[in-house]
Amino acid sequence: MPRKLIIYGIGKFAEYVAYVFNEDSEYEVYGFCIEENLFNSENFIGKPLIKFQDMNKTYPPDEFEIFIAVGNNDVRRRILNGALQLEYNIATYVSTKCRKWDNLKVGINCFIDEGCVLQPFINIEDNCILFTTDLGHHTTICSDSLLSGSKTGGNVRVGSYSYIGLNASVKQNVNIARRNIIGMNCSIEKDTKENSVYSHKGTVKRSIDATVLGNRFLQ
Repeated sequence: MPRKLIIYGIGKFAEYVAYVFNEDSEYEVYGFCIEENLFNSENFIGKPLIKFQDMNKTYPPDEFEIFIAVGNNDVRRRILNGALQLEYNIATYVSTKCRKWDNLKVGINCFIDEGCVLQPFINIEDNCILFTTDLGHHTTICSDSLLSGSKTGGNVRVGSYSYIGLNASVKQNVNIARRNIIGMNCSIEKDTKENSVYSHKGTVKRSIDATVLGNRFLQ
């Protein structure tokens, strides 16, 4: 029998999470929940939607587990703490399609998608989300962090409540401090300080017309 799962969230991420849990795990998604101030419907993608505050009346914690599908690290932690207070078991998803080793350690309410490549001796603490991320050996991702399309060398430590964006890279043996935001395309080569924000100068729009430039190579 599949394990029964409720998902917190009503966004695109929640829809994605529901799909992969149903298709690639031992869970079956029975419904969704959301906080009362965000509740505006009784269903989401064809499944029942209820208020988070009332979920233990409809989906008792001795029968159902929950996954919190929220991108914001602080909000995800707040909802996770609420679910733990309601005595729910918390699900974790590790895609069978990702590349990983048997000594991978993963906490509760973690999401590791199909594009991840994880070398040996990796520790991913509670409440972390990894999208299409490559982690070098002996790397630790501390709790309540989100990495998307990024890459680390070996023996990296990413502090809690951090974000690392698309195509960002972290050199081996570097410590990313707590509450860092590492923006898209950044390259981090030395330890960072707490509450730091890094950004890479964005792509510049050129003044030339695309058709004119294209024709230069077609003639």
